[in-house]
Amino acid sequence: MVEYSNGRICLEKLEIKDIIDIDILQDFLDNFALGMNCAAIAVDLEGNEVTHPSYYRDFCQRYIHKSSLGDRRCAQCHNEMGEEAAKSGKPYVGYCHAGLVDFAAPIIVNNYRIGTVLGGQILNKRPDMDKIAGVARELGLDAESLTEAAENIDVVPQKNIEAAAEVLYVVVNEMAQSGYNRLEIEYLSSNLAENFIQISKTVEILTESAQDITSSQNVLESEIQGVNDLTAEISKIMVSIAQVANKTKMIGLNASIEAARLGEKGRGFAVVANEIQNLSDSTKKTTTQVTSLNEQIEEKLKMTIDNSHKTLAVTEDQSAAMEELYASVHSLVDLAETLKTLFAKDE
Repeated sequence: MVEYSNGRICLEKLEIKDIIDIDILQDFLDNFALGMNCAAIAVDLEGNEVTHPSYYRDFCQRYIHKSSLGDRRCAQCHNEMGEEAAKSGKPYVGYCHAGLVDFAAPIIVNNYRIGTVLGGQILNKRPDMDKIAGVARELGLDAESLTEAAENIDVVPQKNIEAAAEVLYVVVNEMAQSGYNRLEIEYLSSNLAENFIQISKTVEILTESAQDITSSQNVLESEIQGVNDLTAEISKIMVSIAQVANKTKMIGLNASIEAARLGEKGRGFAVVANEIQNLSDSTKKTTTQVTSLNEQIEEKLKMTIDNSHKTLAVTEDQSAAMEELYASVHSLVDLAETLKTLFAKDE
């Protein structure tokens, strides 16, 4: 199970199977071992087998590993070679405890070793039968059978062994790096999809808010226009009141003239006529003040309507921009989800 920390893959807990398809690795090692006439196997950092042994020789499989001491010595050789390869960061070629040539190719990802590919069980010269017999005695094996098995081991020039180790190192590490890159891209695409989904939700909320603001601005502008229409009606009424006041004053004036003509009998009528004139003057004065205030209100409303038009245009542009942004982000979400799905299919 791949583990992540601070958005990065934990290399300390990364295993070969996390980044390399073991079946594909097994096929490659089987074909490599057969083509190069050597054995091959992949092991983890603890020396545990990750793949099945490929093209193991009878010398090792049927004899050396059948001895508990021989098996322990082989494990020790594998560990030592793996450590040497890890130190140098490149393939290491050497002799095993039984006198065969083995090699170890480290599997390295971002300068961190996650395992080793072991190969070999071959010779670079004819076997020393006396030494083979001595190994048989140490391990409690039949010397004749072990020496006969040694005779069947291929003798390969040293440079060919080194070249085989280099090929194994290059190919397996390319597989490992590709697998690691796939993991990183998969993780990033997954995070990308999640982040874009969150952004999309936020933009959607902002888009709705922008639409609400535009709608409210439309309502406000409509209401302001209604007030403006009302002030226009008030102006008309004020004109009518002014006209009535003028007529009332004329009536009062005519009444005063008539009261004067009547003399003593028209004195009471004169008082009423005078009041009518005073009322007319007061009404006209009030009408003038209201008209003046109404004109000021109309001027302010005109400025407010102009500003409202500008604000509405801005909010409409913002709303349109937010809708375009939402569409763009939604497209990116679809793209990120597609990437995520593609990597899921590869698995």
